[in-house]
Amino acid sequence: MLAIPSPTLVAILLWFLRTFLSCIFCLLIGLGGIAVLDKITVKIHEFKAIRGHAEATALFVGGFLIFAGLVVHGSVLNPIFFGQQILISSFINIQRFLVVSLSVLMCLLFGWIFYVVFAKVTPFHIDLDDINKSPTAVGAFMFCYEVFMGLVINASLSIPL
Repeated sequence: MLAIPSPTLVAILLWFLRTFLSCIFCLLIGLGGIAVLDKITVKIHEFKAIRGHAEATALFVGGFLIFAGLVVHGSVLNPIFFGQQILISSFINIQRFLVVSLSVLMCLLFGWIFYVVFAKVTPFHIDLDDINKSPTAVGAFMFCYEVFMGLVINASLSIPL
């Protein structure tokens, strides 16, 4: 029989529950962010372009796996103090979920700003809408955006509140 004190076991189980719920919440909000990105970039049809193209789909899925890894990493490392009293409110932090939600909104805002700058202003004489000419290019665009969003969410999970 394993001799683990009851409060420690409860704390570990609550940590696991908190980590699991944080991962699910962040992954769902990330999926929502990707869907909104598809609507924001009106001339780039992300899901329509990658559907049926192996390389583009692989880039999208690969980007999402990196995004998920960054979310899990941030959720696991989210600061928690084992010396505190065992209360649900100590393990599930609504403020943290608000920070994550705001970070996704920030990602969408920056995604929209970058799209407007590169698609409309063309500072480097690059037409962003050229991405539509290749499903692999759209997949690479989605890959990069997922990594960008994953890094921002990871940071929002890692900062102390």
